Amino acid sequence: MVDVRAKAKTLLDQLPADVPVTSNGSTGALFTTLTGSSHTWLQERWKAEDVEKAKRRNAVPPQSTKGLPTTTTCNGLAGQVGIAIGAPIALSQFDIEKKLKDAGMGDAWIPASSGKRPGYGDVFRPLTFHIGVSLDFVGDLWNTAESGQGGPGVDYTKGFDIVKRKQQTWDPSKLQGWVDIEILMKLGRKAPKWLIGWWRFEVGPTKEFVYLPERGSARGFTTAPANRNPPTADGRIGDVTLEDDDIAIAWSDNVSDTLRRLPKIDYMLGERGAQQLQAFKM
Repeated sequence: MVDVRAKAKTLLDQLPADVPVTSNGSTGALFTTLTGSSHTWLQERWKAEDVEKAKRRNAVPPQSTKGLPTTTTCNGLAGQVGIAIGAPIALSQFDIEKKLKDAGMGDAWIPASSGKRPGYGDVFRPLTFHIGVSLDFVGDLWNTAESGQGGPGVDYTKGFDIVKRKQQTWDPSKLQGWVDIEILMKLGRKAPKWLIGWWRFEVGPTKEFVYLPERGSARGFTTAPANRNPPTADGRIGDVTLEDDDIAIAWSDNVSDTLRRLPKIDYMLGERGAQQLQAFKM
């Protein structure tokens, strides 16, 4: 599989280090590349939204415009990252955690309470109504790329949106979580029909019963299943990578399995570390 983070980097490298990219002027074309939206489109949205705002501003006494709809591209950069990597789901959705779970790809969502940190190109969701893209860390300083950093202002005809690099102190308490784009792309690939279901893994005299789903993580158990239905318990969790008739499973306890399907039979042969591993379809 082509490095998904390298694909994201190809897009994000176009964002200058110290110069904000505005929707208008000489950076307008780059802004559209990075967000998927044009200055003309923003102006049209702001004009429509300004009708109600103008009524409130011009009222006697003037009324607050707080809470009225105001379009920005705050989710636009995340959406473009998704397009660049060929994501199986739009990454610009504010309820991305729910959308991932509904699509059977919930394992790609990393809660902010996990103790982990987002990787390059991962799409994060703050507690505020916003979406950004993680870049990297320098110690506890977190570098990000974020669109929606401008807006219409009081006079929308002079307004513009901005996409730029930002830096902040890492504080997971301000986040809901993020989408791990590496896991997402693995989950986005469906397992072939022959692979889906229960398998008996044997390493010498040791037996393990493993469920391999159409999408998502492998689940390993020490006891045989009561039926062929998917497991209801978590079991041991393994990150699955597919490549034609080859399968690799990176288990949560740092054990790795590599297997290859033998032609025309439901049997796989491979290794678990230095030991031979056999897998029989149940």
